[in-house]
Amino acid sequence: KNGIRPDFKRIDPTQNEKTHELICSGNTIGCFYIESPGMRNLLKKLGVRDFDTLTAASSIIRPGVVDSGMAKAFINRHNGKEPVTYLHPKMGVILKDTFGVMIYQEDVIKVAHTIAGMTLGEADNLRKCMSKKRNRKNINTYRQRFISGAIANKVKARTALEIWRQIESFAGYAFCKAHSASFAMVSYRTAYLKAHYPTEFMAAVLSNRGGFYDASAYIEEARRMGIRILLPHVNHSFNEFTAHNTFIRIGLSQVKNLKKKTIKSIL
Repeated sequence: KNGIRPDFKRIDPTQNEKTHELICSGNTIGCFYIESPGMRNLLKKLGVRDFDTLTAASSIIRPGVVDSGMAKAFINRHNGKEPVTYLHPKMGVILKDTFGVMIYQEDVIKVAHTIAGMTLGEADNLRKCMSKKRNRKNINTYRQRFISGAIANKVKARTALEIWRQIESFAGYAFCKAHSASFAMVSYRTAYLKAHYPTEFMAAVLSNRGGFYDASAYIEEARRMGIRILLPHVNHSFNEFTAHNTFIRIGLSQVKNLKKKTIKSIL
């Protein structure tokens, strides 16, 4: 904007209320990874206002946590609607920051090591087995190792089976925490740009052909934000979509990428 390039190294993701409001409200269409209907709904349910929760949201939307049935528990516990419980006392230390819910691949490694007495190498091989090739024969081998190891560590068989059920759901693919945090950082930065430079941000999204939605959805989002969309002009348009304070001008080279219904909606 006006030649200003935001320095993200100086932007504290714990202090920017305008960005927090945008994320918490789910008004994140155009923002990396957090623009789908499911994710926007999750952001509102969690009331995301800090980076750690945004990181967690990046992971609990994945099939691993959803399939285990613990995504709902995480949301309720985060919001104080149900008490935080642990399947075994030893899991209290491991899962304290995630309200007793396994949401990262590292959680699987720690639980397998602590509850079943697996070596860290064995536990990491379990993670790989579940998250990559998902070989059923290998998973069943680890199941036997986990259950027998847990019982040897004086964990009740019923508890061991339930912990394993939750672990096995990670075969549906969960993120490691570093992956979630990296996604969350990019999500936060794009949300910051949308909150502080809305016209420039939406013009950039349109020029880069968006992400989850097609151009018509981003044009409607820009209009919802009070930004006018102007037709191409041989004297004023550039190649890309360009931002001009309260309006976006369609670029000359962008016309071919717009669907007929999108053009009709602008006319």
